Amino acid sequence: MPSRALTVTLNYDQSRKFVLLLAATPDARKNLNERILREGKNKFRAKALTSVFLQGGLLLDDQDELPEDATQVWVSKGEPYAGPPKPTDNEGCRPEDVRIIGSKSFIDDKAVKQLTKVANLPGVRVAVGMPDLHPGSRFPIGCAIASEGIYPALIGSDIGCGIALYRLSSSASRAKSNPKRLASLLRGLDDPWSGPVSEWLAHYDIAQSSEFDKANLGTVGSGNHFAEICAPDKILDASVAASLNIDEDALYLLGSRGLGASILERETIHDSNPYIPPDSPHLSEYLADHDYAVRWAVANRDLVARRIKECIFATSDLPNNYILDEEETLQQQQQSGMLPSLNKIIDVTHNSVTQHSLELGTESRELWVHRKGAAPADKGVVPCPGSRGDMSWLLQPTGDGQFNAHSLAHGAGRRHGRQALHTWTKIHKSTLTTTSLDSEVVCMDPDLLIEERPEAYKDVQCVVEDMEDKEMCRGVVVFRPVVTYKVREAGVRRNDKS
Repeated sequence: MPSRALTVTLNYDQSRKFVLLLAATPDARKNLNERILREGKNKFRAKALTSVFLQGGLLLDDQDELPEDATQVWVSKGEPYAGPPKPTDNEGCRPEDVRIIGSKSFIDDKAVKQLTKVANLPGVRVAVGMPDLHPGSRFPIGCAIASEGIYPALIGSDIGCGIALYRLSSSASRAKSNPKRLASLLRGLDDPWSGPVSEWLAHYDIAQSSEFDKANLGTVGSGNHFAEICAPDKILDASVAASLNIDEDALYLLGSRGLGASILERETIHDSNPYIPPDSPHLSEYLADHDYAVRWAVANRDLVARRIKECIFATSDLPNNYILDEEETLQQQQQSGMLPSLNKIIDVTHNSVTQHSLELGTESRELWVHRKGAAPADKGVVPCPGSRGDMSWLLQPTGDGQFNAHSLAHGAGRRHGRQALHTWTKIHKSTLTTTSLDSEVVCMDPDLLIEERPEAYKDVQCVVEDMEDKEMCRGVVVFRPVVTYKVREAGVRRNDKS
């Protein structure tokens, strides 16, 4: 019988490979894993080789027989599999499973092309573009992608980025009447937090802190990240609003921030868009890193909320009852050693991957839903923020989530790219720091002030109406911005834009 040719590829440098001839005899199939590693160590002069992968990332053990259709294996020193995904019977989506939700919202053709390209990736079964869909550097933002396995690059470098809503005050009238005064109180938020970082993270099941944590935890970040003090403008569903302790006389805080660049860097060191198949042993390793980043982002949003409360409530020169009457003072909270009463109402993640059941034709499949700038529609009420000069919405998801992959838009979405904003007619800074809604913007970075101006974003009401037309959600509360915080210190800018 003829010999069988097997290409052996070095996992971390796939330009290096050799052909191993396997005799078609029972003895040749014994200890195949050991033989491949022995030959690989010799050919590649790499004594540290320990693992053999089949295409798709499944480990080949000594007891395993080589599949009949296997023509190539990858040898590794212990690093994750970096080869191509396992071939599937159906490459990419069916045309009917590529859905773009948006008739009133502007959708950039480039974003549609990016979404279509993603839909054709192996293992992808459903691709949904939300009304806030807009182009990203490689993949579109404002979409939900459901696939058999996981594409870390689809989630991107900002794993865990999301938004939270906190009840800030029970008396908002004074604050709403003087946004400039309220904005002046928000100081020191760009500096690293001086508190016990390790203790704070421990509350979120994060066992140890790093230098990154010490420099970044409790900061707003840059790019499209923000913290916004807002007040209800309209309550559309009084029952749901009451259940969330939201009333028209209170003040609230919205905020977003995430983590994940180092995780993406590790995952893409050998391949710019690696695929982790559902049966890969690396899947659980990636999910552990992913879940850590999500917890970190939640911890950070909570700490930003605490620091903003400290700015407002711990200011000694405030008149009595200027903004609120807290039941528990910050000093009491600090003395207790416990987390402060943050009065958090909602916390949702916009950049993540979670498993959901989706109907494909006549069958139901468990798929990994990648949210790249999309809110979950299976966790209850979610915020949908507008630009800094527009309203923000609180939405109640409706429907069974099948059409929209259990996801909603995560905000207004960009209409114009950052660089394009710099080519527009120059306008005075004061027109960018006080909005048409008379809210104040704290942003001392001149580039960011231009790039995040209200005109850069779509009309959030059109985004909401597009989703309501598809019976994906309904409005609960409309919030009016009072103060939007980006960055106080000029020159403080981090590379986390999206």
